Amino acid sequence: MSEHATPPLYLVKKMVEAVVGSAFAKSAIHRGIPTPNPVVTPEHRYPPGPRPSVAANQHGEVEVLPGGVEAIHWFVEASGVNWHFVTAGDPTRACVVLLHGLPESWYAWHRQIAALSKHFYVVAPDTKGYGQTDKRLELDYRHETMAQELADLIDKLGIERFNLAGHDRGAVLADHLLAVQSMKGRVLRYVRMQQTAVEPHSPPVPPHHLFATRFGRMAFRSNLVPRLVFTGDYVKHPIDEDVLQRLEYEFKFEGTAEAVSKYFETTSFEVELHDRHKRLFKYMTMPVLFLQGTDDPGQRPSEYERVSDTVPTGRVQFIDAGHFFHLERPEATNAAILDFLQEDETASSS
Repeated sequence: MSEHATPPLYLVKKMVEAVVGSAFAKSAIHRGIPTPNPVVTPEHRYPPGPRPSVAANQHGEVEVLPGGVEAIHWFVEASGVNWHFVTAGDPTRACVVLLHGLPESWYAWHRQIAALSKHFYVVAPDTKGYGQTDKRLELDYRHETMAQELADLIDKLGIERFNLAGHDRGAVLADHLLAVQSMKGRVLRYVRMQQTAVEPHSPPVPPHHLFATRFGRMAFRSNLVPRLVFTGDYVKHPIDEDVLQRLEYEFKFEGTAEAVSKYFETTSFEVELHDRHKRLFKYMTMPVLFLQGTDDPGQRPSEYERVSDTVPTGRVQFIDAGHFFHLERPEATNAAILDFLQEDETASSS
């Protein structure tokens, strides 16, 4: 099925309902709700960059995640982009960089940040166009450019070698990050989550060509996105209501709908599949874990049977969940990621 074929009727129906319904509902778009009496760390780990006018947090602001783990918000300029990212854990430890998907933000990783930060230094950015990171429409939203900009941010933070994880659209960006010249030999292990790999995307195929249009921007602005995505057919286990509300808030920063739509002007599943086979797979020389949900209707387990034929250092593992398994079953996801990242330590101690 071509990506430009008619998308499944139920998906079109839901998107139309979302757009039409939004015309009668109070808009959820906001410019950021400041934290009352925020706690700001006295540690000047990173020099502050320009704080976007559309933002909620302060540079160095501390947020307590589940289990009492402290995450710190930062605003840093790198490669002409004003970045927002969150860190947790001891910065002297090995690093893990987490790249979220659509329609997400750094907060989609909050349970992974809490668990991984006990063993690693975790860096979770809002990627360009999302959350509190730069959303200027004149910026370049091609994956090659965004990967280079992300590499420049990693360099500015003083991170030398690191582990990498990407979910959904974040995995597409991660694939391109591996191909950046300055990243050669620096990614230790790669967790690639819930993104097509060696095979084309199975139907139902998300209508990316519609996301690049006025209709897509209206859908992203509507009150039912991202809720219909996080509660629909792509989810097997319900996501907690308080998490859904926070994910909605993070996706509704003013300008996100327009910026995210820009992604899809220059990409498609077909383009990305071609790029992987012709160029990007060869950069996956580190151990790679293709971590997938068992019940994503558009990414079936059978698609991943031959991954190791193309990526000899790769292997597949499945989580009993849908597309958003890191939100649906965070404990199982955390265990899988930690086991993979700590394999060398386990082998050396046995």
